[in-house]
Amino acid sequence: MLLHKNFHIPNDVVTTVPKRSDRASLPPPGYLTVSETSLRAGLRFPPSAELVEILRRCGVCLSQFSYRAMSVTVGLISLFRDRGAVLTPEHLSRMGWLTSDMQGRVTFRCKWLDMRTRDPAKNWSSSYFFVRNDWGLLEK
Repeated sequence: MLLHKNFHIPNDVVTTVPKRSDRASLPPPGYLTVSETSLRAGLRFPPSAELVEILRRCGVCLSQFSYRAMSVTVGLISLFRDRGAVLTPEHLSRMGWLTSDMQGRVTFRCKWLDMRTRDPAKNWSSSYFFVRNDWGLLEK
């Protein structure tokens, strides 16, 4: 598949193209919705353990991360790894504030960054596909 080649997705990662009747907000059971912009922002498969832990701890699914949130998170993970450390949710909480609102949006704020998850009320889904959820992440 071209997607696997262009974004270096391993062959053992199961992906599927959505049907016309599918919606990004309702992935098939056992699958996650992944936006192409997340791949452009640096998401790779399998997702890093740090990213999986941050998503789980924040209680958000992979598709809720905007381009900016994904690129900053992947960048911080890389920076920490380069320095021989592991980025954890605790590190993020020391750098700033993780908050959640009534609509389920998570915001990370610090003096130098304001990073939010996608607004579920807005139509953000244009170019997406489904990936089998082998990591136990939230699906919706």
